Amino acid sequence: MGYDRGMKTLVTLAGVSIALALYAKPAPAEVEKFMQIGEGQLQPFFRLKFAPPNGWAQDAKATKEYKLPMYVPKGKTFGNADALMYIRVSYNSDKRTLDKFIEVAHERWNAAVKDSKITKLASEKRTNGTPDFQIYHFVNPNNPQQAYEMMAYGEDVDKDGNSYFLMIALTGAKQKALDAAEPDYRAGLRAH
Repeated sequence: MGYDRGMKTLVTLAGVSIALALYAKPAPAEVEKFMQIGEGQLQPFFRLKFAPPNGWAQDAKATKEYKLPMYVPKGKTFGNADALMYIRVSYNSDKRTLDKFIEVAHERWNAAVKDSKITKLASEKRTNGTPDFQIYHFVNPNNPQQAYEMMAYGEDVDKDGNSYFLMIALTGAKQKALDAAEPDYRAGLRAH
């Protein structure tokens, strides 16, 4: 008698656990918030908890110099890598949509780089359950440092539920370098 009641309880608890697991929302990648001194005052700084794809590592010197997380193929540096990744995180203070954020970002880029050509590519699904990254390809003939670039736009939150926009770029001087690095780049996007 005790055994049957115990088994029923165990089966019921197992069923509840499975149901909760099926309906639970996956945890976001999460954005971290910091304060740093810039221009003589405290300024907020946001960073995505990002694990680079296999074969890539953060370039600490370039990250410090440019104040953006910079990733390069292992064994390379910012100065000699054919392609690199960088991440920019922006607080969504005015609660705009991702589509509006992308529209404004492209308007600003086109104003700064007049000969730029921007094309939408296939999006990338994220394994954490948040909306897909929207990816665009940039060709910038008069900007040799970023002559070719892929930019993934996404959204995430911090531990307090505040909303942020993510811009994860793959950039290089030659399209061939981007083509070779794209599988790693998309693997990194999927994981976040």
